[in-house]
Order: sequence, then structure tokens, then C-alpha cells
Amino acid sequence: MDSSASLLTTPKVILEAYVPSTSGDITRFLSETMSEERNERRQKRKRKVWSVMESTDTRLVLKRRKIADFRPEDLAAFFRLLEDPVIRKFLDSDSHFKVADKYLLSIVVEYFGRVRLPAYSYNRIHFFVALFIANQIEEDDMKSKFNMMPALFGKRLWRSLYYDFRRIQRKFIVAMNWRVLVTRQICDEIQAQAPTHWVWQRDRGLLS
Repeated sequence: MDSSASLLTTPKVILEAYVPSTSGDITRFLSETMSEERNERRQKRKRKVWSVMESTDTRLVLKRRKIADFRPEDLAAFFRLLEDPVIRKFLDSDSHFKVADKYLLSIVVEYFGRVRLPAYSYNRIHFFVALFIANQIEEDDMKSKFNMMPALFGKRLWRSLYYDFRRIQRKFIVAMNWRVLVTRQICDEIQAQAPTHWVWQRDRGLLS
């Protein structure tokens, strides 16, 4: 059976090949996932630093900016997931970068940092959930993001599993403390960690 239906894993529940057979199985599994991590995770305050934006002889103009939450291991987990055959096939099908350009994919990395799961536990579901949220927040094309569903669950199953996917999405957002906005500056910072990686060539500006 296709392992694309495998769901979330936690550091205390390692599931190497969990394949729920029904939506009820998925619902029961969800109750054992992110809530445990959310209860253990410390509530982090928003961190800000001051950057010098302008300097004159008499004054400095400062602007407060947010610090990114992603960790090196989150970026490494993201790069690992790019080699997943389902994710790679989906990215290849999104040839015009409508759903997965370099900025939306950078947001996935930042979301991983905000959820704060152990890097080894991030899987295919986390990737598509994060990318779906990024599209909801950043994009006006509300239709294209649904192309993720058949890519993830298959053309025959995705409609029956869609609402379970949305339940995971809500848990994911709660795990981020509802912090779904990511600045362009943070995206640029993420890309600068490995500027020559092929995924950052998914630039809409290069298509015109």
C-alpha cells in the first residue's frame, strides 16, 4: 500500500510504516501526534533585534526586525524531503512554480522551525501541510494548491482524506502559535544558507 497516507510521528512514537486504512484510523492517530509536542514545547516570545537602516552625521535610523526560527536541522530535513519521490514528482509537475516557488518553499523551512519537532521526524505530510498553509497565506490563486492533494494521497483517495488533512493543518498552525506570516527577509536568509541548491532556482522571475 502507498505510504503517502503515513501521518505525523513524534519523538516518542516512531512509526516507520504506518499506513492508516480509513479516515477513522487517521483521526485516532492525530490525537497522538502534535498535541504531545505542543504540551512539552516552551512558549517562545517573539524575538526582535534592531538593524541600522540609515546613518547620518547626527542620527541613526533603526528598524526593528524579526529573527528567524528555523534551525540548521530544519533546513537539513527540508533538503532530505526534497528527495522524497512523491515530493520530487510534485515539484516537477509544478513547472511554472505556481504552488512551490523558492519563497513558498522557504516558508516551509521557517514553519518547521516554528513547530519545533525533532528534525528527523519531519515527513511528507509535514511538507505538504506547511506548503498548503504557505499558499493560503501568500497566494491569491486558491485553486492551484489543491493540486497537492492527488499528488499526496492519490487521485482515488484524496477527496476522502482531505478533511483529515485539514485537521492536521489546524494542529500544525496551533503548534506554531498561529504565527503564519513569514517576511521576505527571513526567506532570503534561509536561501542564503545554501545559495547554490537547485531548489532556489524555482524563481518565477526567471520564467518571464
